[in-house]
Amino acid sequence: MMNTLTTTFCTTLLLGTAALTATNTEAAQFVAADNTPGTQICMAVASNKPIKLYLAMKEFRMNKSKTASKLQCNNMSMAEFTGTYGFDRTASRLGIDATTGTSIQDLAKLEQQTIMVIAGSK
Repeated sequence: MMNTLTTTFCTTLLLGTAALTATNTEAAQFVAADNTPGTQICMAVASNKPIKLYLAMKEFRMNKSKTASKLQCNNMSMAEFTGTYGFDRTASRLGIDATTGTSIQDLAKLEQQTIMVIAGSK
Protein backbone atom coordinates (compact mmCIF):
# COMPACT_ATOMS: atom_id res chain seq x y z
CA MET A 1 0.00 0.00 0.00
CA MET A 2 2.82 2.41 0.90
CA ASN A 3 4.68 1.69 -2.38
CA THR A 4 1.53 2.36 -4.40
CA LEU A 5 0.94 5.63 -2.57
CA THR A 6 4.56 6.72 -3.09
CA THR A 7 4.46 5.82 -6.79
CA THR A 8 1.17 7.69 -7.27
CA PHE A 9 2.51 10.76 -5.48
CA CYS A 10 5.74 10.81 -7.55
CA THR A 11 3.81 10.36 -10.81
CA THR A 12 1.43 13.19 -9.90
CA LEU A 13 4.35 15.42 -8.96
CA LEU A 14 6.13 14.75 -12.27
CA LEU A 15 3.01 15.33 -14.37
CA GLY A 16 2.19 18.52 -12.48
CA THR A 17 5.71 19.85 -13.02
CA ALA A 18 5.56 19.01 -16.73
CA ALA A 19 2.19 20.75 -17.09
CA LEU A 20 3.44 23.84 -15.23
CA THR A 21 6.52 24.04 -17.45
CA ALA A 22 4.47 23.65 -20.63
CA THR A 23 1.98 26.29 -19.51
CA ASN A 24 4.68 28.84 -18.69
CA THR A 25 6.56 28.24 -21.93
CA GLU A 26 3.38 28.75 -23.93
CA ALA A 27 2.44 31.83 -21.87
CA ALA A 28 5.46 33.79 -23.11
CA GLN A 29 4.93 35.85 -26.24
CA PHE A 30 8.02 36.91 -28.17
CA VAL A 31 8.09 40.27 -29.97
CA ALA A 32 10.81 41.56 -32.30
CA ALA A 33 12.60 44.72 -31.18
CA ASP A 34 13.34 45.73 -34.79
CA ASN A 35 13.51 44.37 -38.34
CA THR A 36 17.25 43.73 -38.56
CA PRO A 37 18.39 40.39 -40.00
CA GLY A 38 19.83 39.34 -36.62
CA THR A 39 16.56 39.97 -34.85
CA GLN A 40 14.58 38.15 -37.54
CA ILE A 41 16.79 35.09 -37.16
CA CYS A 42 16.48 35.29 -33.35
CA MET A 43 12.69 35.37 -33.78
CA ALA A 44 12.92 32.27 -35.99
CA VAL A 45 14.95 30.56 -33.27
CA ALA A 46 12.31 31.60 -30.72
CA SER A 47 9.60 29.99 -32.83
CA ASN A 48 11.30 26.64 -32.08
CA LYS A 49 10.36 25.54 -35.60
CA PRO A 50 13.38 24.33 -37.59
CA ILE A 51 11.75 25.08 -40.97
CA LYS A 52 11.15 28.72 -39.97
CA LEU A 53 14.77 28.99 -38.88
CA TYR A 54 15.98 27.41 -42.13
CA LEU A 55 13.93 29.84 -44.24
CA ALA A 56 15.12 32.88 -42.24
CA MET A 57 18.76 31.84 -42.55
CA LYS A 58 18.28 31.28 -46.28
CA GLU A 59 16.61 34.68 -46.72
CA PHE A 60 19.44 36.52 -44.93
CA ARG A 61 22.19 34.30 -46.36
CA MET A 62 23.39 33.06 -42.96
CA ASN A 63 24.79 29.60 -42.50
CA LYS A 64 24.16 27.60 -39.36
CA SER A 65 27.74 27.67 -38.07
CA LYS A 66 27.83 31.49 -38.17
CA THR A 67 24.37 31.71 -36.65
CA ALA A 68 25.31 29.34 -33.83
CA SER A 69 28.70 30.87 -33.05
CA LYS A 70 28.45 34.59 -33.91
CA LEU A 71 24.83 35.71 -33.56
CA GLN A 72 23.64 36.85 -30.14
CA CYS A 73 20.02 37.13 -29.09
CA ASN A 74 19.24 39.47 -26.20
CA ASN A 75 22.98 39.71 -25.48
CA MET A 76 23.24 35.94 -24.97
CA SER A 77 25.13 33.42 -27.03
CA MET A 78 22.91 31.22 -29.17
CA ALA A 79 23.56 28.23 -26.89
CA GLU A 80 22.61 30.25 -23.81
CA PHE A 81 19.53 31.74 -25.52
CA THR A 82 18.18 28.39 -26.70
CA GLY A 83 18.95 26.76 -23.36
CA THR A 84 17.37 29.50 -21.27
CA TYR A 85 14.05 29.42 -23.09
CA GLY A 86 14.00 25.73 -24.04
CA PHE A 87 14.20 26.09 -27.82
CA ASP A 88 15.50 22.56 -28.22
CA ARG A 89 14.25 21.96 -31.77
CA THR A 90 15.93 25.03 -33.28
CA ALA A 91 19.02 24.41 -31.15
CA SER A 92 19.25 20.96 -32.69
CA ARG A 93 18.91 22.49 -36.18
CA LEU A 94 21.90 24.73 -35.38
CA GLY A 95 23.94 21.81 -34.09
CA ILE A 96 23.71 22.97 -30.48
CA ASP A 97 23.26 20.19 -27.96
CA ALA A 98 20.61 21.62 -25.66
CA THR A 99 20.67 18.59 -23.38
CA THR A 100 24.15 19.28 -21.99
CA GLY A 101 23.53 22.84 -20.84
CA THR A 102 21.68 23.74 -17.71
CA SER A 103 19.72 26.83 -16.97
CA ILE A 104 17.58 28.10 -14.15
CA GLN A 105 14.13 29.38 -14.99
CA ASP A 106 12.07 31.27 -12.44
CA LEU A 107 8.72 29.65 -13.17
CA ALA A 108 6.96 31.74 -10.55
CA LYS A 109 8.16 34.92 -12.27
CA LEU A 110 6.57 33.93 -15.60
CA GLU A 111 2.93 34.99 -15.58
CA GLN A 112 0.19 34.56 -18.14
CA GLN A 113 0.93 36.41 -21.39
CA THR A 114 4.48 37.42 -20.54
CA ILE A 115 5.90 39.50 -23.41
CA MET A 116 9.58 39.04 -24.20
CA VAL A 117 11.26 41.52 -26.57
CA ILE A 118 13.94 39.87 -28.71
CA ALA A 119 16.84 41.72 -30.30
CA GLY A 120 19.65 40.22 -32.35
CA SER A 121 23.24 41.38 -32.48
CA LYS A 122 24.10 43.82 -35.21
